[in-house]
Amino acid sequence: MSRPVCTIIAGPNGAGKTTFALTWLPAVAHCRNFVNADLIAAGLSPLSPEKEWLAASRLFLRETYHYIQRREDFAFETTLAGKTYLRLIRELLADDWQVNLYYLWLSSVEMSIARVTERVAHGGHSIPRESIIRRYPRSIANLLNYYAPLCTSTVCVDNSGPVPEVIFLQDATGRVVENQELYSALLNEVQHD
Repeated sequence: MSRPVCTIIAGPNGAGKTTFALTWLPAVAHCRNFVNADLIAAGLSPLSPEKEWLAASRLFLRETYHYIQRREDFAFETTLAGKTYLRLIRELLADDWQVNLYYLWLSSVEMSIARVTERVAHGGHSIPRESIIRRYPRSIANLLNYYAPLCTSTVCVDNSGPVPEVIFLQDATGRVVENQELYSALLNEVQHD
């Protein structure tokens, strides 16, 4: 019996996490269980999803633990702006899960703000500007310092342009930088925090 897989789709606000997950998970990862608090909130209240954030968060946790108990592959998305999921990842790894992290990076906080503004113009959910600015460097720092070293495997890609470009790969053997220029830019964004 193969190890169950938890896939984490991460990145700053506006990075394209949901779009990536909805196309890539079923086609490439063959994962049909995607838990997304934003989509749950929109399902509960399509016109005002922010009003249902607490209920959506509860449902997110319930769905997540449902898949864990059944040892079914599942995926979720996060900005990684906090350290909330570190405990969950440690528990999964201790229970013989494989945890794969895909991080979609944007080259600047301004791009993150612009992408969220564009999403809102097309009927998507909004994120306060201050939250985007606060989360952006935290997300990158947490990726580099906590999440990438912990997960079974990590793939970090630049999702700023029309074609995603791999920045670095990481697993138990260490970090392999695929694009030094982008990797330096990624590190530079953390140092500005």
